[in-house]
Amino acid sequence: TNGKEKGPTTTEGNTNCKSDEEDGHCAMCSDDRVTRLYHVPSNTAVTDANRRTFIADGKMFDAVAHVCQATAQEIMAEKCNLAWVTVCDGKGGGLRAEQQAHYSCSKPRSNSVEEWPRDERGDILIREPIRALVGREQPFDHDGAKDRPRDTFLVVTGKGKVRAGIFSRSHLMTTGLEPSTALPLLCEARDRGMNCVVIDPNARGDRFGMDTFETSIRGLFEGQGVLKEEESDGDNNDEGITRDRVTRAIIPLRGAIFVLAHSAAGGQLVRYLLDQQKDAPLLSRIRCITFTDSTHSIQWLKRHPHISTLIQSSKALYVRSANRMRDDDWENASPGDECPKDHFWSHRFGDIKTVWAGTTEHSLSNWTAHKLIWDHFDEIRGQTNEYFAERNGRANNIDSIDEKEDTDVMMTVECLNDGNSQDNEKRISKERVHIGTKPFII
Repeated sequence: TNGKEKGPTTTEGNTNCKSDEEDGHCAMCSDDRVTRLYHVPSNTAVTDANRRTFIADGKMFDAVAHVCQATAQEIMAEKCNLAWVTVCDGKGGGLRAEQQAHYSCSKPRSNSVEEWPRDERGDILIREPIRALVGREQPFDHDGAKDRPRDTFLVVTGKGKVRAGIFSRSHLMTTGLEPSTALPLLCEARDRGMNCVVIDPNARGDRFGMDTFETSIRGLFEGQGVLKEEESDGDNNDEGITRDRVTRAIIPLRGAIFVLAHSAAGGQLVRYLLDQQKDAPLLSRIRCITFTDSTHSIQWLKRHPHISTLIQSSKALYVRSANRMRDDDWENASPGDECPKDHFWSHRFGDIKTVWAGTTEHSLSNWTAHKLIWDHFDEIRGQTNEYFAERNGRANNIDSIDEKEDTDVMMTVECLNDGNSQDNEKRISKERVHIGTKPFII
């Protein structure tokens, strides 16, 4: 909106980050600036105290919230270089429909979402499309190193009427855009050169949240190899080639995934992983998970130690908002302070590291704790970078061995070209023995 009046309400602040960027960081994502909803005629910021004066409950609240969410998503897409991708358009199209042929050949699960919903006459029901915000940039690092794909930052919001990247409709109107959305988190990921993915589990209503979550993850992360293979086997028309190129750029097929799961999304993520095999693509790529007020339970994983180990390891973090009634001394707790655990908490969440979010507002836990969330991600990313550096060092050593062996091969060829006698034949046999020890790199 950029301060221009579009009706009775508008937002304050310049949404064009190019004029506000300093040293590569956007001023809009800073802690001392918040984009607010304003009532233009009276020049009054909408707050929790006066919200009903300007925005009545019921249909008007839903209508204004819908516009605010759409505006916030446009800002996130513009500032973080994101684009909308249709996973399933609800009419039989989109990425999900492209993969139907592959999944129909596999054994269906009891809670399969491959079957399209049909009415009493057997006609396919047209449903709300499932979309996701994904990064536009290429899946590899800016330096062009093909052996080091970019990390992916996956954001999943909670249950309710909130849409992709929005944590609270009410706080979006009364507190500000940054505290109530994933924008600050996405800006942090963008500054680190990570690919961003924001899915929309409430696209078809919170009743179908789990099915929508599963469809989005499968379509974006696990079906691209199949989609590319199917298109490469088909007709080589221009449309197919273009779609294949775009699909490969959606999500890197390799690289680490860092997950932020808020509220019910934590339960959806754990339930989804329960359906996967031990070496499932998504599970094997997850390097770090941060749960904020998650609803999952460690008791679901008694027979799945490979998942239980991950979400209780040092790679997982649980950020918890305080409850005024149940939690003692929460007023003196700062963001990042470790939470005391009672028997009930340990029984449900296990040994996962649990810290305070620094707020009693469930929907603001991602805002107040976004710095400690990224401190945790950076720590794990640092360990991953050390691994790649070590691996690249080993690769350089192997390259030096290869260079030496190439020299040995040249020496052998020279010996073959030399017309001298038995000495050369002995040298040739020795060099052949050495060449035979060349390591095979997988």
